[in-house]
Amino acid sequence: MRYDYSTRLRDDVHSAVQKAFKTAGIVNISATAEQVRMRNLVENVALEDIEHLVLQAAQLLGAAIEFDALNSGLIVLGNHLVEDDEESAITPVDLGQSASMQ
Repeated sequence: MRYDYSTRLRDDVHSAVQKAFKTAGIVNISATAEQVRMRNLVENVALEDIEHLVLQAAQLLGAAIEFDALNSGLIVLGNHLVEDDEESAITPVDLGQSASMQ
């Protein structure tokens, strides 16, 4: 675990937690951390470290928390994560050729 996080990353964590708390009344630690990580890829910080920062920020607010990565409200489009209401385009899934099971 690193301890020398940038001010920009810490500010992004706090604003993301506050936004999640104000809009939903609960902070999804996994989803919020992934959003922060995607916005700060250049910082090269592990998701687990950002989750720890998000958890600390949520605890400071006294917010209810959840750890639901599967129901995060995020959609993967290409290499980017977007929130459900940010983009309405549906990207078809290319499964390629199906392999027979033996």
